[in-house]
Amino acid sequence: MIYLLRDDFFGEERLAALRDRLGPVDFQSLNTTILDGTRLSIGELRGAASALPFLGERRLVIVRRFLGTSTNRGDASDDASSGSTSRRGGRGASEREQELLTYLPQVPESTDLVLVEDRDFSADHPVPKAIKQLGGELQTGGMPRGDQLLAWVNGRIATKGGRIERAAQERLAGLAVDDLRQLDLILDLLVTYADGRAIQVSDIETLVEESHDLGVFDLVDAVGAGDRTGALRAYHHLLANNVSPIYVLVMLTRQIRLLLIAHEAQTNREDLAGALKLPPRVAQKLGRQARSFGVDRCIAAMQRLAEIDQAIKTGQATEEVAVELLIVGFTGRSTI
Repeated sequence: MIYLLRDDFFGEERLAALRDRLGPVDFQSLNTTILDGTRLSIGELRGAASALPFLGERRLVIVRRFLGTSTNRGDASDDASSGSTSRRGGRGASEREQELLTYLPQVPESTDLVLVEDRDFSADHPVPKAIKQLGGELQTGGMPRGDQLLAWVNGRIATKGGRIERAAQERLAGLAVDDLRQLDLILDLLVTYADGRAIQVSDIETLVEESHDLGVFDLVDAVGAGDRTGALRAYHHLLANNVSPIYVLVMLTRQIRLLLIAHEAQTNREDLAGALKLPPRVAQKLGRQARSFGVDRCIAAMQRLAEIDQAIKTGQATEEVAVELLIVGFTGRSTI
């Protein structure tokens, strides 16, 4: 079967479901191929898709951005009229699309071919039309709005074991966030911070609205990678933009918890994305960070986080300095 998915939260969820259909995590890796569509030829795609499943019934071939990106795109009609060429070998996008259209009916029955794109398609674009005619699946919708977004926020928070007041739902729906993956991370933060009570507007004002650019995620990534220079640079940038150190502390706590979950899942040979409840791409990154950080350091880090939190609450340490020392410890080679 052929799928056309958008490179967003819903697309990642659908990909995760397709992976799960392959069976246990070991079979998933054996029968999944991920290809960079920007450099892919139809011959290479044919070779990957025609391989027989190994110890299973289906193969999953994922091709990312074969049809161009949101910053480098043009429908076939646009290329034909302008005579433009893509960056891929100097050939027009329309020629690549035509090769793909010719090949799509030849995709083997045992292969699920998934095209993941970060662009929108017009109603008459030939590729989604062909996929639909072949009985494939299209998932190209963007960010939900209005009541749909409110319902999505409420449902996700319930899934995470949290609760939220109606006014806080509406405030979240009004945030300048255009990627549900980013918004889902914010919901994780709020559920963790609320710690069993209903999320309130004041929580959003304290933890989220001070940093609409959400640069704190750059800090968390740097800490997870052990990049002290990058982590401190990101932290000072956040402070300069009036981001609360407590916001950073909560996010660091969430990161260490995820690393511990990743350790347990990898030890038990569980599906990492399923255990973390995150898209496969994010889960794989956390898995690498978990192996690098080490389980003993994660446990020590959780203890240190609790100590810093208590020190701040009792006035024994100032927020800014305490969190900075924490970051230095987290990105050290052997100590917290």
